[in-house]
Amino acid sequence: MKSLKLFFVASAILFSIGCVGGEKDKTVSFAQLPKQSQSFIKSHFADVEVSRVVKDMDDFSYNWDVYFSNGWELEFKKNGEWDHIDCKGSALPNSVLALLPANILSYCKTNYPNLSIVEVDKETYGYEIELSNDLTLEFNSKGNFIEAD
Repeated sequence: MKSLKLFFVASAILFSIGCVGGEKDKTVSFAQLPKQSQSFIKSHFADVEVSRVVKDMDDFSYNWDVYFSNGWELEFKKNGEWDHIDCKGSALPNSVLALLPANILSYCKTNYPNLSIVEVDKETYGYEIELSNDLTLEFNSKGNFIEAD
């Protein structure tokens, strides 16, 4: 009887872990993305084919991952606002660069004139930028340089 009780307790624990910690990614259609995300993609990446859209579940929240046929990746917050853009070594489109604080572009052009911005990540403190030589630069929310990594 004691072993049967132990079995049920262990089963309940494993079931609870599976329900609560069961992070699931779900492939969805482009139409299921928030309208803001769809508009962003159509405005800045119209010439690139979307190959997959994933609703990325994490604990009690989620975000949206968009994968393009050329390998590029975008990440959007739950509400559809862009959060991360990775062009995998290619320069970000000029229309995306125009969305960044002007100080970031100015700093990069002045200090790294022969390099391109290939990745941008919004952080709580501001922006993390990756250049085409794999150098990572951090800027505050106003676009002022913090440090190079």
